[in-house]
Amino acid sequence: MTYTHVIFDLDGTLLNTLEDLTDAGNQICESRGWPTYTADQFRYKIGNGQLKLIERLIPAEFTGDSGVFERALADFRAFYAEHKEDHTAPYPGILKLLDELGKLGVICAVLSNKDHAAAVPLVERYFGDRVALAQGRVDAFPPKPDPAITTHVLEQLDADPKTTLYVGDSDVDIACGHNAGMRSCGVAWGFRGRAELEGAGADYVIDAPEELLGIVL
Repeated sequence: MTYTHVIFDLDGTLLNTLEDLTDAGNQICESRGWPTYTADQFRYKIGNGQLKLIERLIPAEFTGDSGVFERALADFRAFYAEHKEDHTAPYPGILKLLDELGKLGVICAVLSNKDHAAAVPLVERYFGDRVALAQGRVDAFPPKPDPAITTHVLEQLDADPKTTLYVGDSDVDIACGHNAGMRSCGVAWGFRGRAELEGAGADYVIDAPEELLGIVL
């Protein structure tokens, strides 16, 4: 096989979380009288973690106000914790893909910029032991595409970057893989689409989960 390990992004790659994230963000905005966003607008605010998401939701007149930021972040985390599974589900074909990779002996993991406390329960609920390791954003590491947290995951998996593929739906994910010495595969079904992935220099771009099997083999 070309790859012995595959590390996946979560939001927009394995799980369609867009509606629940949009609802949580808009709840924070609406409760404060801030502008709200459609799901299509919101998909471009996601990808760099919850701290950056809140920065993008706060109106310009409150930029740099740490009190406004901290309260909005706390409210978002609390609301999302209660509603993160209202509409979220795996994309079609994902469970079958993970099962087939498992049969081939490929070790699968998740590395997400979603807060670790939110990412792990979602991975456990929807994917169980199909995923060997789930890592979300933690304060000990900068968020991806900084290579430190990716290297940390590779070390935990005892994985060689040369035989590990990173799979995600945004330019952040393509850079995440490349910055850690891996090849990167973009998924066109996610939040950002094929043009962004190709522009970011993805080594592969796929339109359906089953196409990943051919790459791995």
